Amino acid sequence: MPSTAQVPEGTETLLVEEIVLFLSVHLGRSPGLMWTEHELPDPGALAEFLPAALARRLDRPIGVLPPVFGDTRTAHDLLVCQLGGSDTWHIAPPAGAALTLRLQAGEVLYVPAGSLCTPRRGVRSRALLLALGAPKSERDEESP
Repeated sequence: MPSTAQVPEGTETLLVEEIVLFLSVHLGRSPGLMWTEHELPDPGALAEFLPAALARRLDRPIGVLPPVFGDTRTAHDLLVCQLGGSDTWHIAPPAGAALTLRLQAGEVLYVPAGSLCTPRRGVRSRALLLALGAPKSERDEESP
């Protein structure tokens, strides 16, 4: 079981529920930006508990992605948790108008699958990228 010692007590559940509610509005529909009511824990703690907690609540696999650079078409729904600094994301969703958003620390961005994304990383930028519906590892991809 992952250690959540660096996460203030109660924050894990509140943050997960806040993200699940946010996704219930946007998932599969349109890009969305959320300002969290609860401070995001340090990147290590967040990366440790958030993918598994969201996978349980959403009943779908969640994969952690490396940073995205240049024009990238998203194969899965994407959740970006901006942990530090700021990034600018240009998003052209499969349906609807393109938009450009600047993410600040503590904000969460949802990008629907099939969107064309062009992120520009800022100085001291730290972000956690989660693929909603993506296998957690290559081994999971091979499972029936």
